[in-house]
Amino acid sequence: AGSEPAAVRGRGAAALSCELPDGTMKAIRVCVIPIIVIMAVWNLCKLPAYFEYVPMTDVNYDKKTCEDPKLSRYMGMDEVLNFTKSHGAFDVMPRRPFGCSGMQTQWNLYVMFGTTSKYKLRADTELFLVPHTAMGVTLLILLILAMVQGSHGLYERSKFFLPLAFCFGLHILPAAKGIPDELADAPINEILVGLIFLGCILGAKGLGEPPVLERKDEEDDSSPVMRQHAPRILIAAWILIGVVICTAPLGEFFMMLAGSSLDHNDVDRPHPLSGKDFYSKLEAWSPTTFPWLGKIFGMGLLFTAFMYIFEIYVAWKGDAWRSPFSRDGPAIWQIIREPAPLPGKTLYLRPEQYLEATGEVFVGCMAFSWLVTSMCNPGIFRDNILRSIVGYNNLCVGFDSPPARYVAMPLLVLQAAMACRYSYLDTIRLNAGRETLSACKYWFGYIANMVFAVHMLCFPLLLVLTADFMSWTTTKIHLFLFLFTLFIMWFMIAGNVVEADSLELDTKIWFGTFTFFTFALPVVGTMDVLAFAPGIPGDQIYTVRYVKPHPPVPWPVTAFFDYGWFLLLLLTVVFMPEAPPVETRFHVEPEVLGKSYGRASSDEEEYNDDSEDSERMYSSEKARPACGLCDDSD
Repeated sequence: AGSEPAAVRGRGAAALSCELPDGTMKAIRVCVIPIIVIMAVWNLCKLPAYFEYVPMTDVNYDKKTCEDPKLSRYMGMDEVLNFTKSHGAFDVMPRRPFGCSGMQTQWNLYVMFGTTSKYKLRADTELFLVPHTAMGVTLLILLILAMVQGSHGLYERSKFFLPLAFCFGLHILPAAKGIPDELADAPINEILVGLIFLGCILGAKGLGEPPVLERKDEEDDSSPVMRQHAPRILIAAWILIGVVICTAPLGEFFMMLAGSSLDHNDVDRPHPLSGKDFYSKLEAWSPTTFPWLGKIFGMGLLFTAFMYIFEIYVAWKGDAWRSPFSRDGPAIWQIIREPAPLPGKTLYLRPEQYLEATGEVFVGCMAFSWLVTSMCNPGIFRDNILRSIVGYNNLCVGFDSPPARYVAMPLLVLQAAMACRYSYLDTIRLNAGRETLSACKYWFGYIANMVFAVHMLCFPLLLVLTADFMSWTTTKIHLFLFLFTLFIMWFMIAGNVVEADSLELDTKIWFGTFTFFTFALPVVGTMDVLAFAPGIPGDQIYTVRYVKPHPPVPWPVTAFFDYGWFLLLLLTVVFMPEAPPVETRFHVEPEVLGKSYGRASSDEEEYNDDSEDSERMYSSEKARPACGLCDDSD
């Protein structure tokens, strides 16, 4: 008892760690978590609208066009019905140019249904709204995870949550004079940011305190089970920050319920101060580069939050090696640090580690390529043939043009090397277990590995046969090579699924979803390709370069399958069926073809196959350093 930590308490530890009774806590979770999920989904739905549609501001507002009396400034449903009855078609209705209304609170509703709001926003879209929304959604996701798991693990999540909350508050300050400050004529945003900073200070203090350990005696075991809880001050910091970040979505919902629709007599135009705020002036320094830096930051942050969810999941399962954020560093770093065993030492290699490294290199390639493109060639995001075909920018746009192409090429070659190494090791493992596999399963896995390796060697051809308005032939090859990649990746993963003795439920769900996305994406993609510029010869495709895209499949649907497929692919290692590692051991022979190439050990040493040492090392008490090339006489 004297050796127990001071923070250990008996059955009263729950009160010390601010935990409520189980029934009360469960009721709070059931009521609050769905509300926060709705908030996160609602704000997440705004991001596609922010990405694709930029409204006018007071600076570039076209008064002559937008306030033309011949154009419909605002129509109720009764007016729309009367117009269609008299004219016979809805699509001939006179409409204002898109974006004349300016940025507003429910921008996603405006983009989808044309619903305007009288609450206009003044802040810049790309440098404020996109990063602000991405950070807010990520904080809500972390808050949901904290409520699901309780105070367990708050220490680790706080290292991500608290710095992000601080940056979130700091990012608000230059745009704090907007809603709700201007509606209430009070510094509400500044007060909320101050509360966020206070929560960060309390959280930093809480991280410096020791955790509270709860001792729970098991009825069937004499030894107590120790459970770690975060201290009160850290929990209070999460509650304070969580309440603040939920204030804005709740306020928006109340504004919608109170009636935020525009009246017939209201002037539907941008906010008078839009385009003149701090972030708009910052964007004016580089109007083509800075907007995409904000979008790339938003995408990267949401991707990190998505992978972090599965980091917690694999920790809960107890499979630390599957973690997307391993404590040993990225898989590619682990391979560089120990690519092969030292002579006389055994190394257990997981083929999945090289598959994980393949994904890491690809993610790094995308990140660097998009960053370089946004800085050196940002115009390609608005003027590329892939956007004209499918209606949005897919991942290929980031590295299809120079100079990003020159950055991507060596990384894709490294990706091919990691993929080939995976195929090699997985084939060794496949051969080792051949006796337990049927001939069908063996050859399925064997062919899948070989085809995967060969295809990944050819994958860098995407940077040679690029998609371009001036060459419809290479564009089609580029697109169908990418679509063929979907089936190759599925084939490789299916080989591992077929070889497994048994599959867990989560693996079945993931593989079933991945299979659906793999076969659905080529269908919608092929429909868009075949419907693009009908009747126009391939050598004249460039004539539709500046025509607004009208793909037969709505672009959000194609984008959902496209980006969703990549996210599911990156979860391969998380849900891959369990398989044994490959035992690898190198031995340097002292004499080869009459010449001595150095000695790893003396002649008196023997390797003991029956050693209980898990690493099975050669004894080295009498070892002498190896020489480069020695004669027998030496």
